[in-house]
Amino acid sequence: MRIYVSRSGQTFGPYTIEEAKSFLGTNQLLASDFALIEGSSEWKSLPEILSQAQTDPQPEIPFQSQEKLHVVANQNQEKQKSEALEESPKVSESKIKKKSDSSKKVQKIRKSKGGQIIMVAQEKSFFSKILSVAFIFILLFLLAIGGIVGAYFAMPSKVGPILGRFGLEMDNLIEDSGNESSSSEMKNPSEIMLSEDSWNTLRSSGIRIQSVVGEKGVQVISSVDPDLAMKDDDLEKLMIIAPHIISLDLTDSKVTNAGLEYIVKMPNLKKLVLEGTKGVDSSAIFKLKTLSSLQHLNLIRLKLDPTAIDALIGLEPIQEVYLFETGLGEADIKRLKNSRPKVFINSG
Repeated sequence: MRIYVSRSGQTFGPYTIEEAKSFLGTNQLLASDFALIEGSSEWKSLPEILSQAQTDPQPEIPFQSQEKLHVVANQNQEKQKSEALEESPKVSESKIKKKSDSSKKVQKIRKSKGGQIIMVAQEKSFFSKILSVAFIFILLFLLAIGGIVGAYFAMPSKVGPILGRFGLEMDNLIEDSGNESSSSEMKNPSEIMLSEDSWNTLRSSGIRIQSVVGEKGVQVISSVDPDLAMKDDDLEKLMIIAPHIISLDLTDSKVTNAGLEYIVKMPNLKKLVLEGTKGVDSSAIFKLKTLSSLQHLNLIRLKLDPTAIDALIGLEPIQEVYLFETGLGEADIKRLKNSRPKVFINSG
């Protein structure tokens, strides 16, 4: 079980019960602080939460069921059929009337032409032909674009280089569209509309996608199974939901410095956990400077050098930093605290 702690309008955490008790004993957390059990919505005093703590794991939010969409579609089809049956008498009467009118016209023609039937087909105008051709061309063009985009999301590593030869840099297009959509309302996992193939791509990677307590957006968690731990390729797959990600937990993952290129494309990311991610070092921290919403950064058990302090000082929106077992000395931590006195820094 993990808890969040609130003090003076700022929220810290999550912490395990043991961590919270330890911080309370060292006065890093105070008895006057309020606390919230992860997955619940009721704030209580920190001592009360610690005394009443019970194991209550947060359930995962399932992916949006495609079957619901099929049920709704079937219901709409049944409704359309019933409406069509109701209107059928009117249609029949209309056809009979038209047929009657047509018969009168044919009789007039027979009388005026000595009983001979003359069939005259009205030729389409030139403008109508142009419209028909243009409509077909636009339809085929949209189908082709849809097929190309779908193929890219299904196999980005294979299709991307092919499109690059024709000057179509899909990574840049995705980044631009992500920036535009970042200002729009974020969605929970069940509200995100993706194709079945896209959801299957995310499921196959072992990535867990959950809702966030108390706000819109999603949190992504790497699998605890070492064989299914997230890699750089998995971060690339997340680009289809990048604007909605506000929390990314990569604890003990196989992500490297190269994977940070995808993380910085998550415009609304607030919390990043890199704990125990051996493939990430101090040089990667500098890349996080472009994340304008990043508030919480967990670097526990990363092997860092003093240059990481310079990178952390440059992270303007940051509010919490965790630096246990990073190899940084007391002088380095002190320099960070002096440069960013308002940041909550926990170095163990």
